[in-house]
Amino acid sequence: MYIADNTKKKSLISLTSLIDVVFILLVFFMLSSTFIRWNYIELGTADTGDSTIKPTEQSVIHVNLNQRYQLNKQSMLLSAIIVKLKSKLQTNGNYPILIQPADDLPLQDLVIVLDAVGAIAIDNISLIKEEN
Repeated sequence: MYIADNTKKKSLISLTSLIDVVFILLVFFMLSSTFIRWNYIELGTADTGDSTIKPTEQSVIHVNLNQRYQLNKQSMLLSAIIVKLKSKLQTNGNYPILIQPADDLPLQDLVIVLDAVGAIAIDNISLIKEEN
């Protein structure tokens, strides 16, 4: 007596082609992406006791909490600071700009100032810390 075997073997899905596709996509994205930061501001670090820069030849921007700004210890709006710095930079292209953030300043507030100042002065921006 012959009994027909109606059970069919399940065909297994081959993962080899799937692994190949994932590997090709990985290589593609690695080669097509770049690790160069295209939108950044180069900062220097200035010592507060640097004897090569005279105090009259630099501007110090104090960035305080709640978006309060001071240019050379004179309170003013950020837009007014930018206007004054533009005029200084037109007469002296190497005019140093020092930015002094408050101790508990949120990073976003500092980035706003760096972005505004970086738009007018790319090479001569430095961060300094508060004198105690």
